[in-house]
Amino acid sequence: NSLVEEFMLLANISVAAKIQETFPQIAVLRRHLPPPKTSFEKLQEVLLKRRGMTLDVSSSGNLAASLDKCIDPKEPAFNTLVRIMATRCMLPAEYFCSGSVPRDTFGHYGLASHIYTHFTSPIRRYADVLAHRQLAASIGYTPLHPSLHSKPHVEQVLDVVNRRHRMAQMAGRASIEFYVGLALKARGAKAEVTEEAFVIRTFRNGLAVFVSKFGLEGLVTFKKDIKFDAENFTITVPGPKGKEVTIGVFDKVTVNITVEKDKNTQRGKVKMHLVKPVQSVNM
Repeated sequence: NSLVEEFMLLANISVAAKIQETFPQIAVLRRHLPPPKTSFEKLQEVLLKRRGMTLDVSSSGNLAASLDKCIDPKEPAFNTLVRIMATRCMLPAEYFCSGSVPRDTFGHYGLASHIYTHFTSPIRRYADVLAHRQLAASIGYTPLHPSLHSKPHVEQVLDVVNRRHRMAQMAGRASIEFYVGLALKARGAKAEVTEEAFVIRTFRNGLAVFVSKFGLEGLVTFKKDIKFDAENFTITVPGPKGKEVTIGVFDKVTVNITVEKDKNTQRGKVKMHLVKPVQSVNM
């Protein structure tokens, strides 16, 4: 519900302002630094050359507005794909101690807020628990534990929280491939599935695709030589009846997804092969 989400954001912003006012050196806050302009250069170039679209990255509001315009009427999933690629261009958000960084770096770029914290989900995030304790102390409800008055201690705690958060994100991404592999393995002899995917990158020996149905990213490689056009983000491969086929970023393709045992880890690893517009198995 968007209304609930707006009130949750308002609560987080209000709490951040209150605890920073009361504890200017030890407030537990969360920031999202603006991305370097160079971070979006490659995506900007791809969008312009492949779709004739541009992104305005001068501010988070302008970026959001320009992302809203990246629409393909024939392909509803295109906008989601561009948003995923744009997110990867940004710096990760992080928890920090208010007395450890300059005041002008407190802002949250993604939410267009000058100050922010996590307060609304204490049952699943330790940072929220810390924010609750600081808010309780700031309104005189309960005193703050002596250890939380120490800036070095708060910094150390938040370093751990940030590290654990990154590990959880990596585990979440890895679990997608793991559970897709389990689902395919459960199919027995037919441990494979064919799905549509979008090309998100091209290389000298293949391409990277994103299967939106599973939220799964994979590589399709070619053993034989292919033509790679780095300037236009395309590859050209031999097609049916000797005709060449050109495939570029944002093109929709069909891939066959299977599970193969990794030689090093002996674990099941998802493998992808191109089915359409060409078969890549023997290429």
